[in-house]
Amino acid sequence: QRCAGTHSDAERLLQGMRDMEESISVVLSSRRFEVNRLELALSMGSFAASLGAMISGIFGMNLRSKLELSVSAFYLTTAGILVLCFSVFWFCFRYTKKRGV
Repeated sequence: QRCAGTHSDAERLLQGMRDMEESISVVLSSRRFEVNRLELALSMGSFAASLGAMISGIFGMNLRSKLELSVSAFYLTTAGILVLCFSVFWFCFRYTKKRGV
């Protein structure tokens, strides 16, 4: 009688431990998914910023393009680079949202 009671208690505890392990696994999987989404967003931001750095590097090579004579060309180029970077990031962000990533 006592042995059967102890056995049923042990099985109940084992089932509880399995349920706990499963719930912990679900929580960890959810956290891993959130970290992956953050990593993807940071990668998209880095890609957009690298495009801006590439364009800035091209303009910074001291090539003669007549843009250096214009006062407003610096501001227009800077604004264009910023718009391009934000547009690329926004496009990547919308694309991943649409695909459900």
